[in-house]
Amino acid sequence: MTETGKSSRAPRSTVPTTPEAYPTTPPVLPSGDYTYTVEIVMNMQQTLGKLTEAVDSLKEQSKEQATEIRGIGKDVHAAKVVISVVGALIVGAIAFVGWVAKAYLDYLAAAPHKP
Repeated sequence: MTETGKSSRAPRSTVPTTPEAYPTTPPVLPSGDYTYTVEIVMNMQQTLGKLTEAVDSLKEQSKEQATEIRGIGKDVHAAKVVISVVGALIVGAIAFVGWVAKAYLDYLAAAPHKP
């Protein structure tokens, strides 16, 4: 600061000014060396190949799992049929035993007792 308390800069003018020339970027010209681009494209192709292989693998696994699920569904249905047949046989056997026991008890009740 100067002695009078003002800055040493020149006063700002109220008229807007524009710079004479703007910096420009040089035009991009092909250099003839595309090794980096080729490397990027090859890496993308390799990654795409891996993704394609993974998708094909997932498709095959889903087909196998669908086959297994259908098989499990058939097994569950067969188990339900077997359980219902076995249950019906058990109920029939219990009913037959009950019928025989009732017939025997009726026979005992009707028979004369010998002292």
